[in-house]
Amino acid sequence: MPSENTLKNTIIVKIPFHFKGELQEPSTLFDLDDWVMRHENELPDFPVAVAKANNISSYSYELEVMEMSEVLFEQPTGIAADFYSEEDSSFDFEGFKQHWLAEQSFDTLKQIAKQYLGEDLQKNSPMHQALTAAYIAGKQS
Repeated sequence: MPSENTLKNTIIVKIPFHFKGELQEPSTLFDLDDWVMRHENELPDFPVAVAKANNISSYSYELEVMEMSEVLFEQPTGIAADFYSEEDSSFDFEGFKQHWLAEQSFDTLKQIAKQYLGEDLQKNSPMHQALTAAYIAGKQS
């Protein structure tokens, strides 16, 4: 669950293609927070998701052309902007996911430190490192 003080993390997925001599640029808004919270290891089938969001039939030639076209990303919000390359309209999904999960675990660890130790947890402090190691060990067992 995103922290209350952060923006929602989203990115626009766009698949420009030419069909019947016309440029089409269907797009959809992809909720990155929701994707990470669902614990999905795979990315969605973006051509199918964009087609569905734009009322393009799953049995159409347009979808076939979209499946062969380049998927572009644009207008990231929140911390997603840190994982976006404007140069080639790409997005580092794995980097974003790892950062998002680390931030969420920090929020949990802050609550634990406050409740059991009565102190505020500082990022990258020895206490943060110790609690993170315990947290990871607990998740792996």
